[in-house]
Amino acid sequence: MDQSLFVRQGETYVPTASAGGPWSPSHLHGGSPTGLLALLMEQATADTGLRLSRLTVDLLRPVPAAPLTAELAVVRAGRRLRVLQASLLADGVEVCRASGLFLEQAGAEVPDFGRFETGGLEPRGDRPVMTLAEVGGDGKGGGWTPRGLHTTARICVLDGVGGQGQGRVWMSLPVPVVAGEPCSPLVRAATLSDFGNGIAQLRLAPDVGSINSDLSLYLHRDPRGDWLGLDARARMQDNGTGLVDTTLYDEDGPVGRVLQATLAMPLYAGG
Repeated sequence: MDQSLFVRQGETYVPTASAGGPWSPSHLHGGSPTGLLALLMEQATADTGLRLSRLTVDLLRPVPAAPLTAELAVVRAGRRLRVLQASLLADGVEVCRASGLFLEQAGAEVPDFGRFETGGLEPRGDRPVMTLAEVGGDGKGGGWTPRGLHTTARICVLDGVGGQGQGRVWMSLPVPVVAGEPCSPLVRAATLSDFGNGIAQLRLAPDVGSINSDLSLYLHRDPRGDWLGLDARARMQDNGTGLVDTTLYDEDGPVGRVLQATLAMPLYAGG
């Protein structure tokens, strides 16, 4: 297994095989560029004291398994609020774009009726730790799949993940996003947040699944620890478009939500 998702070479980020996706060996998993964009934004705001509250990623094109360059701009820089925009480019063509909202961390007395729920997912216990491809969450029933992030990230299934639009799991990322650069729980959460559609994959037919073209991650607090819990649900209309709604947890309780727009798509058959 590669020791990271990307290797930095000057101003270029070169993806490893661990960054690939299940739909084509020529394209990256959506979580890989999402994690890279989150890392770049985190580094750009490290000295501000602000916390990532919302990350929206548009996968404008299939992100190729090729060297990528990054562009980052500050849209709004305030004492209590900062908005960043970042893009990844392949051979000069923008393939992925993100907007990040960072907010001030200020103390507040919150009454009981205004607090987030405290319950969480049940512990992993002695359940086996596998990859999403091994449990069939790639929409292929555990059959052949290209190598990538879905064969790198670790998953412990609580229930679901059977292609019927539902799953509850614990996940971890055993490698950093960029070789030699620290990977915080926040960056790991951003990387793993794209797995909602894999965990709650809708297998519409033996050769048809659903692919997401975006994600919006909302965090009401920073996640803690190496494992992230995901409780994902997916639904689709007869027009072939749908929505995945995922609640995120750490071992102390809920940390945020993820929404993904989906589109019916033939599964990759190899070759």
